[in-house]
Amino acid sequence: MAANLFSIDISEQFTRLAHLETKKNKVELLSLGYDNTVPNFYSNPDEKSAQEEAKLLSTLHAQLNISSTKAHVVVPDALSYSQLLLMPNLPEEELVKAIRLQADEFVPLPISEVYLDLEIISKLPNGKLLILFVASQKKIVDHIYKTVEYANLEPVSLENELTAMGRFLTEFYKFIKEPALILNFGFSGSSIYVINPAFPFFQTTRSSRIGYDIILRDLKLNTNLSDQKTMEALKTIGLSSNGSVNVYAIIYPVLNELFTEMEKTILLTQEKYHIPIKNIYLFNYDNQIANIHETVQKRLSLPTQSFPLSNILIPNTITQTFSQVLSTFIPVIATHIR
Repeated sequence: MAANLFSIDISEQFTRLAHLETKKNKVELLSLGYDNTVPNFYSNPDEKSAQEEAKLLSTLHAQLNISSTKAHVVVPDALSYSQLLLMPNLPEEELVKAIRLQADEFVPLPISEVYLDLEIISKLPNGKLLILFVASQKKIVDHIYKTVEYANLEPVSLENELTAMGRFLTEFYKFIKEPALILNFGFSGSSIYVINPAFPFFQTTRSSRIGYDIILRDLKLNTNLSDQKTMEALKTIGLSSNGSVNVYAIIYPVLNELFTEMEKTILLTQEKYHIPIKNIYLFNYDNQIANIHETVQKRLSLPTQSFPLSNILIPNTITQTFSQVLSTFIPVIATHIR
């Protein structure tokens, strides 16, 4: 990967930038940084929020001394609709027509209000095509493009986290040797991916409404803590049994809904594909809740850890500085590598 591009991840809470180079299946981080995304950037996609976020992007871009102005952009899965489809090996026009007829099953919006993208992942041994279907609201996509351009930057691609991670794991990151469940613990929702090294992409994917934000709001509501104190309680106490606030008792019922969805995915993978999950990896906002990895491991009885990104990173001052929070940068790194 040439260094004449960089990448942007605009999530609901953080805006992250990455500049990197790939060297013999390794990644050298040249610049890495983040700032808080402008409040209501996605819930109120107007001219004001675009201009304010553009100023933030410009400042962060300058602070990180990134000379390139061309960027790959990634957005949260929660702001798009994705589906893996098995389709007959039809001519492209018939394929597009057939999928558009099914689109309302996956997209709870009028088709006229969304952009649709189809990617043929692979032709499978049974002759069928594995296709990734992604749809995004036009007003959100247009808002992002306008924002990046207001920052005097050039968006050369836009994709969601699922697309970026699928490509990253199947084409570049080769360290997962056994079937694994990967939890993209997001802000306003989470995605569950099942990776099977013998399969050309994710074996299956699911989504959950449970993300960091709903847990944050639930804890704040039940403790009357300030926003900052609530975030600190999650990060320092989290799901441990010790602390001045019994965070575990408050947030576990909500988290358990996510854990149950993960458990269902593991059982479905075993029953439908006869694939036993061996490991669980978490990334994105997992470092914002203390002891979440240990709790998942105990709940699902499978080895659980933060996604081991360090396997591919060339050690330098940047990897040292961000060593405790590297998993939060996985989407912005994954979208850069192509």
